[in-house]
Amino acid sequence: MSLRFRLNLLITLILLLFMLAVGFVVIKGMKSTTQEGVESATRVTIQLLDTVILSSYQNPEWGYTHEVMHRFLQSLGHVRSNEITLSDLHGNLIYRSPSSKYREEETPPQWFIHLLAPEQEVVIRRIRFGLLEVASNPGGAIREAWSRFTSLLWIGAGFFLVLNIAVYWMLGRWLRPIQPMLEAISKVEQGDLTTRLPDFKLPEFSRMARNFNLMGESLQASTEESRRLALIVKQTADAIMIHDLNGNISFWNPAAQRMFGYGPEDIIGKSAALLIPQGAEDELAQNLAVIAGKRPVEQYDTQRVARDGKLKDVSLSAAPLIDPHTDEVIGEICSMRDITERKQAEETAQQLEENRQLTYLIQRHIEDERRSLARELHDELSQYVTAIKTFAVGIANKTKTQMPDIEANAQTIVAAANHIYDGMHNIVRQLRPGALDNLGLSETLRDSVNSWQAQNPKIKFTLQLSENFDTLGETLNINLYRIVQEAVTNAIRHAEASEIDIALSRVEDTVLQLTIKDNGLGMNICNVDQTQHFGLLGMRERTQALQGSFTVDSMLQQGTLIKVLVPEIINSLK
Repeated sequence: MSLRFRLNLLITLILLLFMLAVGFVVIKGMKSTTQEGVESATRVTIQLLDTVILSSYQNPEWGYTHEVMHRFLQSLGHVRSNEITLSDLHGNLIYRSPSSKYREEETPPQWFIHLLAPEQEVVIRRIRFGLLEVASNPGGAIREAWSRFTSLLWIGAGFFLVLNIAVYWMLGRWLRPIQPMLEAISKVEQGDLTTRLPDFKLPEFSRMARNFNLMGESLQASTEESRRLALIVKQTADAIMIHDLNGNISFWNPAAQRMFGYGPEDIIGKSAALLIPQGAEDELAQNLAVIAGKRPVEQYDTQRVARDGKLKDVSLSAAPLIDPHTDEVIGEICSMRDITERKQAEETAQQLEENRQLTYLIQRHIEDERRSLARELHDELSQYVTAIKTFAVGIANKTKTQMPDIEANAQTIVAAANHIYDGMHNIVRQLRPGALDNLGLSETLRDSVNSWQAQNPKIKFTLQLSENFDTLGETLNINLYRIVQEAVTNAIRHAEASEIDIALSRVEDTVLQLTIKDNGLGMNICNVDQTQHFGLLGMRERTQALQGSFTVDSMLQQGTLIKVLVPEIINSLK
């Protein structure tokens, strides 16, 4: 809860208490006024009725007193703040004064009526042949008081709201300097000792800002020296040692102990040459010569010997240790970082890249062989099959009427030749789609989708091409086609898919995006060893050979989405 809100809440509570006190005084005054009015009205009414009774006694010719009183009350009607009843000697009601119509639309709450209502006063007069009863009734006066009170309530509520808004706004202006103070304290807490506060108009805040700025300057000055001394501690992830110009080690941090296996008691005082491998003894002398010239040794990769005799690949940097009083070099600060994992990663990456290049060459050679084999099948075998079909058709035509048995056998040869031709055509298409060389990738994909649709009528195939992809080059054409071919084959054989969507588009002008999505059985990618699924492995290898990215998104019973992103320009040049 903010200070501004707390102050505003306190002022609100004070205002509420003040308004409650004012309301109490107002209600108390209204109660006194109502009581006096009711009592006055009752006294006047009693005096008036007593005069009528006396006049009736003095003038018997007017009739019986209760009859005279009945006629008078009927002509009198409602009497303010009083309720008059007239009964005969047997208690039968003869007359009751009508209720007050004054402010009858007002409906005061019971608590208000209970607070204002005075004790009821009842006056009884026995007259000849009747009983006259006058009871006080402050209903009209209370309704009038409620009307005035509600007006005061609305005025008080408006005043309360306006005053609260004004106070909240004024507190916001007066407490505005607190926010930059809090922000400055937060920055100092985070270590920014350069934070300063501006001067404020209010003298209290201005004095606080000056004291804060002085404190910041003092802290900044006192931590500068500690920061310089902590530079070595900040590099504890690396092995740090300090030795003199003779190579004798005087400082050995815990990281150096973990890296080389020597404890401070084992290495301090000994020569740094203990860590130099055989054949590299001149390296330490060369570094010391550079340090003596007050020049640092820039970071370079080298090797050092651990306590167990193993060689450590390290990245070494060194800086001169200078005496601040004499400005002379008194030693060397040497920092070494273990780069064994980095070296291994670089070697692994290099081997992986070589393997990928080899895989690319093998795939390229396989594609060349497939192309050559497809051309041979199409050019050579198709000619033989066509010749057999031609000879069989000729035999069938010549023997159609005279030797029907021979004609039937010839027709069988024609049918077999057609079957062989269709099978050979499918094999040629699997080896190397002819449209890929003649018409480009777009038409090849359309032709393949039509062929898959004809072979699998229960599966719905869709192909979306954002543009015409017929100028991508041999490398992209064959690899993208093979990826689509393998993904569709997997979806048909294993996924039991009923819908397969293929989309090829260009994103970011120079990147091609290929997606193959099905609604089949799917798989749990986390539990699938993709290295054992040669279809996925082949698609991934093809994508990586194109320097692209390959992702598979699949869940059980929710289908599979294969997404391939490859750079167009790099692969178009291959």
